[in-house]
Amino acid sequence: MDGVIIHNSDFHVRAWTEFAREYGRELTPDEVKMLLGSTNAEYMRFVLGRTPSATEVSDAVTRKEALYREIYAPHLRAPEGLLALFDAIAASGVSMGIATGAPQANIDFTLDGLGIRHYFEQIADASQVAHGKPAPDTYLLAASKLGADPRSCVVIEDAIAGVNSGKAAGMKVIAITSSYPAKILRQHCSPDAIIDSFLDLRYDTSAALAILREICGCVFTLGNP
Repeated sequence: MDGVIIHNSDFHVRAWTEFAREYGRELTPDEVKMLLGSTNAEYMRFVLGRTPSATEVSDAVTRKEALYREIYAPHLRAPEGLLALFDAIAASGVSMGIATGAPQANIDFTLDGLGIRHYFEQIADASQVAHGKPAPDTYLLAASKLGADPRSCVVIEDAIAGVNSGKAAGMKVIAITSSYPAKILRQHCSPDAIIDSFLDLRYDTSAALAILREICGCVFTLGNP
């Protein structure tokens, strides 16, 4: 969800750097970005240099995420081409779900703020699994909820941890460069295709569009020029 449905990674980075200062830790944006897609527990482990208590993780979920929503709210919008993709997938009868490490308040903030909840049949989040991304648990749970074979699923991800999670689940993964440049994605993970924006899916030559057509067994019309 984060970094894909909304391009909000820089705002999460800002929120984590401000939050970490309360614990006497100065983090660089690059340090924070290397953990994008991870759970709040993993972030707190990094901030504290030790395994956080349940109370410390809960505090991060409450305070850091509220800070993120406050600074991002004026910027909340769907990236170009996303709703066209959603409409095309829905028209093709393909099921969609969300697999996210975000807390429920952020899920509601995003889906209801953009008015897109109706596109998704199921939601799997980190609170429902033993291990968050980059473990495959969240994506496997999403596939199970959708009644889908993981091998017939396509993941769209922005984060290194997320790409690795989808690949570990046995799914095809399309990476979008909203959080990392293509060079970094290729260096740290192995997506099946990379797009710079959803507008790339307008072109029949797009490797990502070919994956969607192959796995979903449908012909998508996304306003090809």
